[in-house]
Amino acid sequence: MPRTHHAVIVLPLTAILGGCGSEVPLDNQGGNGANQGEALLPEQPALADPCVSATGPGTYKGYTCGNSSNFITTTGISCQEARRKCTLKAAANPETSFYCTWNDRLVYRKETAAGACNPLVCQVTTGTGTYRGYICGSHNFITTNNISCQYALDNCALNAANNPSRSFFCTWNDIEVFRKEQVPGICNGLP
Repeated sequence: MPRTHHAVIVLPLTAILGGCGSEVPLDNQGGNGANQGEALLPEQPALADPCVSATGPGTYKGYTCGNSSNFITTTGISCQEARRKCTLKAAANPETSFYCTWNDRLVYRKETAAGACNPLVCQVTTGTGTYRGYICGSHNFITTNNISCQYALDNCALNAANNPSRSFFCTWNDIEVFRKEQVPGICNGLP
């Protein structure tokens, strides 16, 4: 039986931005090109409100990032109430990063250090989905279907590592799986 293979290519930013009529000038002096007269087109990733279509009671799980500690699991709770409880817990602990789900949907995420929750995301999800990667303040550099969460996370991290002067934001099934901001807030897009 034939086996489906998924290919995702990691390109340096110069290859991504340098083709097909790109309006982003690259630094010809061998530098990284960051903040050197680039004409970036703002494009903020749009994430769906995770509680919009949520009905009935479900299971709320709250995690602290960094140590991947599950601090609460509550059943029989609405999505909106789960998000409210997680928001309150995060507000009471401003030095801690939080990641909370309701029926395995992300309902709240707060990081005190950029990327603190990235490793936790794929530990609490299953299946395949759509991966979208963004260079913050610029454009969507990849959209790929039928990818596992871990594969999307690994690919986005690799793209970010290959372009250290850029900010990256990636989603899998509209869940934020990776964020690396050079300037805090440049990748705004959380619900």
